[in-house]
Amino acid sequence: MSDENDSDDGETIRTIGKRWTLLDRLAAGPTSKRDLRDDLEVSRSTVYKAVRELESAGLVEETDAGPRLTLVGRLLTERYRSFVELVDDVRRYEPLLSVLPPNAPMTTDALQGADLVLTERHAPNLPVSRIEELVRGVDRAWALAPVALPRYVDLFYEEILSGMTAEIVLERPVVEYLETDFPDQFSEAAATGRLSVYGTDETLPFGLILVDRDGEADGVGVGAADAVGLIVYTQGGELRGVAVNDAPAALEWGRDTYERYAATAERIELE
Repeated sequence: MSDENDSDDGETIRTIGKRWTLLDRLAAGPTSKRDLRDDLEVSRSTVYKAVRELESAGLVEETDAGPRLTLVGRLLTERYRSFVELVDDVRRYEPLLSVLPPNAPMTTDALQGADLVLTERHAPNLPVSRIEELVRGVDRAWALAPVALPRYVDLFYEEILSGMTAEIVLERPVVEYLETDFPDQFSEAAATGRLSVYGTDETLPFGLILVDRDGEADGVGVGAADAVGLIVYTQGGELRGVAVNDAPAALEWGRDTYERYAATAERIELE
């Protein structure tokens, strides 16, 4: 019985995919076959064949006003539309995803509804500018940093001196780089008491910034974050792009990801 049901389910999925444009059109309500033919720009025989297939699958039924979705058809059409939109989102983020390792802790929650900014040939600093917009003037910030671009260093240095509290997890070589190449900024930021730095031996697959923009969000610690920025670099350490999101699911993903790496990082005693 299970094998038979699986077969039926597979056939239904194939039918929905094959006849998706017609189902999507019928989601607006009953429509005559003539209108379906004109709207979809297909032949009369194609419409009749498609309607028969959908009727056999229990997705469409005939009415005086023309074919319409059954309840099962409506529910499956709504869910399939969500899947189509998800596919569009993932494909849109392919320039970022394609440079990440296959085991990177990514979920679709991080992508849906995000503001995507990619480096462009004639505007390579666009993602950096977007990160600056995200961080400027916030009350608190939490970050994962596999690299340290000079503009990032200046950004966090200026904001910490202006009152921002920051907690940053860095790969060990990044800590050494900051201590060697930016000793003054590093020590001045540490002297405020508003900078906490953690070193990790893990390889961070991407950068991550969580911010509390007004200090009034619910939650304690990273749970108070109300926006998240995903920062992707190439294997050579070049910035590829950033995706900024404030959707609840994206925030939950960002918090979980940050806490995962922070849990195994070691606090660095700053001088």
